[in-house]
Amino acid sequence: MNLEDVFCHNRRCPMYGRVGAGNIWRHTNYGDGHDRRRFRCKVCGETFSETRGTAFYKLRTPRGKVLRALAMLVERGGVRAVSRAMGVKPETVSRWLRLAAHHAEEVSNHLIRDLHLTQCQVDELWTYVKKRTQISLDGGRGSLGCGSAWSQSGGSS
Repeated sequence: MNLEDVFCHNRRCPMYGRVGAGNIWRHTNYGDGHDRRRFRCKVCGETFSETRGTAFYKLRTPRGKVLRALAMLVERGGVRAVSRAMGVKPETVSRWLRLAAHHAEEVSNHLIRDLHLTQCQVDELWTYVKKRTQISLDGGRGSLGCGSAWSQSGGSS
């Protein structure tokens, strides 16, 4: 994680949300293997973890394990089957799923608010992004078409 990508999470700080402002420094490491980082804002003194503002905030489970479990759920794996495969309780998998869903909802709400998109347009955007990660942009598909929701409200730019 590059320090230029980290920002102060303290809403009362004058540097809140400013990326690359030079006010953040690496404070300490924590976790079982001391592999997670804490940062401090030079302006307000607030400390926060590298996972603050993500679906991984306050989780003790390694990020890779949570991502594997969520990937299994996306592929239509059941909560109980995923919990057996990952060696955790079904309640743990359900909690990871709730955290991921809540974070995805926050991202969608942010896109709708700041970009003035409808929920349908956000859904089409995520579908488009998923498709583009599976094929190359110049993969011979011709023009990049848009769904009907984009043409109805003028959100195509």
